Amino acid sequence: MIYFLASLPRSGSTLLTSLLNQRPDVYASPTSNLCDTLGAAVMAWENNPTTQASGGTEKDLLRILKGIASSRYSMKTMVFDKGRGWPSPQIIETMKKVQGDVKIVATVRPIADCLASFIKIAKPDNVRDFCKNSQLAQHLMSSYHTLKAGYEAHPECFLLIEYDDLAKDTQAQMDRVAEFVGLDAFIHTTDNVEDSKEEDAVWGIKDLHKVRKKVSKQRYSVRKVLGNELYSFYQGGEFWNDKPEPVHGVDLLDLQLEASLRGDFEKAGQITDKLLIERPHCNRVKFNAGWHKLYRGDLQAGHKYLDHGREEDVFGNKCNSGQPRWNGEKGTVLLNMEGGLGDQIKSYCFAQDIQDRGNRVVVACSVELVPIFSEKFITVQHEVVGGVYHDYWMPSMSSIIPLEYTYETLSGKPYITKTATPIPGRVGVCWSGNPTFEHEQHRKFQPKLMFDAVRHLNPVSLQRDTDDVPDWMEKVDLSNWQATRKEISKCELVISSCTSIVHMSAAIGVPTWIVVPVLPYYLWALPGNTSPYYDSVTLFRQEKYGDWAAPFEKIKEKLECMHMLKMAA
Repeated sequence: MIYFLASLPRSGSTLLTSLLNQRPDVYASPTSNLCDTLGAAVMAWENNPTTQASGGTEKDLLRILKGIASSRYSMKTMVFDKGRGWPSPQIIETMKKVQGDVKIVATVRPIADCLASFIKIAKPDNVRDFCKNSQLAQHLMSSYHTLKAGYEAHPECFLLIEYDDLAKDTQAQMDRVAEFVGLDAFIHTTDNVEDSKEEDAVWGIKDLHKVRKKVSKQRYSVRKVLGNELYSFYQGGEFWNDKPEPVHGVDLLDLQLEASLRGDFEKAGQITDKLLIERPHCNRVKFNAGWHKLYRGDLQAGHKYLDHGREEDVFGNKCNSGQPRWNGEKGTVLLNMEGGLGDQIKSYCFAQDIQDRGNRVVVACSVELVPIFSEKFITVQHEVVGGVYHDYWMPSMSSIIPLEYTYETLSGKPYITKTATPIPGRVGVCWSGNPTFEHEQHRKFQPKLMFDAVRHLNPVSLQRDTDDVPDWMEKVDLSNWQATRKEISKCELVISSCTSIVHMSAAIGVPTWIVVPVLPYYLWALPGNTSPYYDSVTLFRQEKYGDWAAPFEKIKEKLECMHMLKMAA
């Protein structure tokens, strides 16, 4: 039998794991993928036609699940597997069938306290934006609702440990854990706790799971960290203390987002117009309005509004130039590449446009792109822009404003050189972007949808930094952007979610199919299945939030049509 650890983020689960591992008779895992593995096995079993064809039964599935769980810890005796998926009511019901009894030890903490702890360690430039949009904050709220649902459905399966109690009276709480699972009493050390071994790089935040040697609670004002507005907003909802759910006033910005995610851009646009009247000086309002201006076909107005996002640090890669912003003058212009790598690849075309207007251009970008961008322009890393001579600077994502482009005058021609010859029939695929991107949850789909669409093509994987490439898919060198560009150049077609891969593919002129969410990236705001930014792009749009089947059905239909055309030729 396996016992389970769950928690709200920043509520002491890592400390609890370290304390449990002081016992010689216990193994408590770092955050594990066992829950996800079992879930994937269930889905594969249920969705595979051979299950029905071969007469597979629920007993067979349960035997498989039990084998996966037991083999994972075959050399351990008393095991606590740590994962935030265990409280799900469906998973609890499944594990009851697999092993009978289910016992979950979960650490909890008020939501406001969890958020404040995240902010203390992440140190975001904009606390409000972090709370509303960051992946970590989204993860917190998702964990809260999962834990609440599981506890309400199966309270007998849970032992809840409050973070404050664990920090203040550690031994008493560990005695509760021992009694809950039927262990003998054990005296725990609280002044020499060994650190847990969890990899924080995936979250991009150092020391996210670091445990202090001596158990203690950090002293700081949660209200001061969050500010009065956010502190009040996130109060309440401690279901373990019978505190009622907070009643939050609905903000128009939230209604705007909700309407946009439903694809009701007319309604979202009406809210946008109202917000511009009611909050004319709010940078977030003006930034959001920019997207809707683009959707309505006004490229210049859209970018002038988007420009205000820089005041909220939406774009990232700030430039401390000290020189005036370029507005069409002649001289040396530092073009500061903002945003992620895809944003920078897209903005690279503007360097040529600025140069064609009689200027000398210096490009500042992320280190990964320096070798490619330096093929045409003097290029430096973001970190050294302060020491580079320039008369003016230009934030790349606002370049369209002084260049005076409209949708009609944009050029979609390739602007980065191919480095290889396309191989007939070669199709590159990519199915997910940066997991730490704050809006990744809106563009993320099940990789299986992509795999099912392209399996008959013998595709090549353009997916970087992942282990979930199927055995039947060709793997290639993607260790740097020069190598990645070469592999993309060999493709006749690239199919991908909205990632940096599509920008490199389209920038070198490879036909590129992009799977686009209901609320798309600002470059794809203009309705339709083509893009004025890239001649080689075709957009396959999600029609309903959460439903990715429709765009992939269209992709499969178009691939089948292309195959028939080739056969006819």
